[in-house]
Amino acid sequence: MDRKKLIGLVAGVAIPIALIALQPFAGLTMQGTAAFSILLGAIVWWIVGVLPDYVTALTMAALFVLVADIPADVTFSAFSSSTWWLLVCAFCMGLGMQRSGLLKRLSLSILDRFPHTFRAQATGLMAAAFVTSPFIPSLAAKCAILTPIALSISDQMGYERKSREANGLFLALFTVIRNMGPAVISASFVGYVVLGLLPEDVQGQFDLIHWLLAALPWLVLVTVLNFAAIMVMFEPKVERAARRARRGGAAKRGASVEHEDLGPMTLAEKQMLAIVGVAVLMWVFERWHGVPAYIVAIFAVVAMVFCGQFKNADLRGGIAWENILFMGVVLGLAPAFAYAGVDVWVVGSCAPLLTAFAGNPYAIVGIIAVVTLVLRFVIVSETAFINIFMVFAVPLAPQLGISPWIIGFCVYAMVNPWFTVYQNPVYIAAIGSVDSKMTDHAIQARFCAVYMAICFVALLASVPYWQMLGLA
Repeated sequence: MDRKKLIGLVAGVAIPIALIALQPFAGLTMQGTAAFSILLGAIVWWIVGVLPDYVTALTMAALFVLVADIPADVTFSAFSSSTWWLLVCAFCMGLGMQRSGLLKRLSLSILDRFPHTFRAQATGLMAAAFVTSPFIPSLAAKCAILTPIALSISDQMGYERKSREANGLFLALFTVIRNMGPAVISASFVGYVVLGLLPEDVQGQFDLIHWLLAALPWLVLVTVLNFAAIMVMFEPKVERAARRARRGGAAKRGASVEHEDLGPMTLAEKQMLAIVGVAVLMWVFERWHGVPAYIVAIFAVVAMVFCGQFKNADLRGGIAWENILFMGVVLGLAPAFAYAGVDVWVVGSCAPLLTAFAGNPYAIVGIIAVVTLVLRFVIVSETAFINIFMVFAVPLAPQLGISPWIIGFCVYAMVNPWFTVYQNPVYIAAIGSVDSKMTDHAIQARFCAVYMAICFVALLASVPYWQMLGLA
């Protein structure tokens, strides 16, 4: 073990022991202190890479049970959750699309329709995410369908896996999927959660159209600035220089020959297209038929097995089960912290910050954004955080001089960072759908800082518009 890992190993053990012994967190129970301290130790191990991520996660979960006295059925409850099963099925659907050849065909179809440049293909992926987002009420489901296509496009473009360019294409897709969540209620069930937490009179003001209109400045600014940031940070220098030399001329499309070489669709591709198509339609109309997204995904996998899209050996060797195990443990952090009372303690400790700046909408918006970003390191469930924070903050809205909608929107806009993998189930779904083959998390985490700064600036820039609408 090298020196860095050895230091991380010792620090990851010493920090929880010291914090549990000192109990420095006023108002937090002994159980909550133990759970919080163990998480801090695990974060150190994850950062340094003392052990594989899933082994650190399992160690953390075991200590929750042994030291923090959190029941095993709470600590490991995510393995029976709908989110975890949706992720498992997403892995399987991605494998089926790859094995059948449908993934390559879809990727080449997108390549054919856009010039063969990083900028054009990133634009194509963004457009695909933008168009599909309002109709599928699950960010994870959209990632499951679209992220494997992004990986295949990256491969077809000749980019090395986990290269700057591959990470850039991933972010072009992932960030637009995320952008659409706060801006369009139907893009995710979380939008309906936020709406349901608002007072009834405020709910009556915001149907899908009026919500989008209120969110429009934020959405436009984030989309434009995010695209510019991705181009600056990830576009290949050679392509950038060539574009300048052409003075804006478009690159020629070049995938048509390889696309034609694929020939007509095979039976396996047609079967897979039908299965995915039905699943997407079921996800689109979930509010009408009431069948949850994960149940739809399970039946899709059953249909894939029935049609012979993959065999048992493919499942054993084609899916990164260690990632799925890691995801299950990480998703269990939310119920574990709720059981120990960590989430309520954290939000309650920060609520007085808001009242100190009553009457200043810029300060209120900024504080909500920063508090949300910071506390999401501790409260790992976005839905739990939104529920708890809004229970504290919404009653303060009249005193603060802003509409409760602004509180809900600001929280929603900042609630999904991915500085660490465990913070963001949608990010887990996205990287899991490509078995972590496309991205380097160090690169992703650095861009997360840029992206969250863009979201923050866009929120502040939206304040005058909200004042014009009478919301602030």
